[in-house]
Amino acid sequence: MTTKTVGEFTVTAVSDGVLYSNHDVILGVDKQESARLTGVPYGQPLPLDVNSFLIRHNGKLILSDAGTGQALQPVQKHLGKLPQNLRAMGVDPAAIDTVMLTHLHSDHSMGLLDEQGNVVFPKAELFIHEVEAAFWLDRKLEPNDSERIVGNSNKQRAVLAPYRGRIRRIKDGEVLPGITAMMRPGHTPGHTNWLIQFDGERLLIWGDIVHLAAVQLARPEARLIYDVDTDLAAATRATVLDWCAKERLTVAGAHIGFPGFGRVTKSGDRFSIEPV
Repeated sequence: MTTKTVGEFTVTAVSDGVLYSNHDVILGVDKQESARLTGVPYGQPLPLDVNSFLIRHNGKLILSDAGTGQALQPVQKHLGKLPQNLRAMGVDPAAIDTVMLTHLHSDHSMGLLDEQGNVVFPKAELFIHEVEAAFWLDRKLEPNDSERIVGNSNKQRAVLAPYRGRIRRIKDGEVLPGITAMMRPGHTPGHTNWLIQFDGERLLIWGDIVHLAAVQLARPEARLIYDVDTDLAAATRATVLDWCAKERLTVAGAHIGFPGFGRVTKSGDRFSIEPV
């Protein structure tokens, strides 16, 4: 178990498992280069850790992202481990007070329900940026929407329906004492970072700013097919990486290995992450 403290806050990485992807999801970098950067030959699966973060503060249990649940089974057999890993830490999912969703993609939200369609976090209030909620939950689907957007919209409406009445649509700014929402769009329209601050200490939970660290730190312009707006995602990534490097922020990433904590450094126009 890896825990970081931010003043009165403790932040613990909790694994949901490992998602296996491939080089074809990467845009803007040729396959030979992505194979060189990752050390994984083209045609072989690329592993991506899926991390959530448990925040303890003033007796409250706050979870950043809910994992995949069984949404990607049986193809992805190494996912959906978040509830059992919480229990192994002595935390009953039913005791979670708040689930803060960085964005509404399957590997971050589908774990809200179990295999039978029951809620996993029965007392939790869900925090979702109002821009993110409007895009995936409210917007009328258009004929020119991609199959990926249509499919994800339908999934998100279904998984969030049982939580109706407990969804809090948040704006940028402080959403809980010491926790600030910062919309960082591109990967999705309302993709959100959570900045935890206490007495000068800071930690940034950055969701999917970076998916494949080996590629996107060396080549921040690299996009993924999962980005709703690939150009904006790349611009946002560059902005966030540059800010984190300048501020020497500790970051917590959903897909930068487990436990996902690190500190961004910059050399020229390239970045790296130092473990902390």
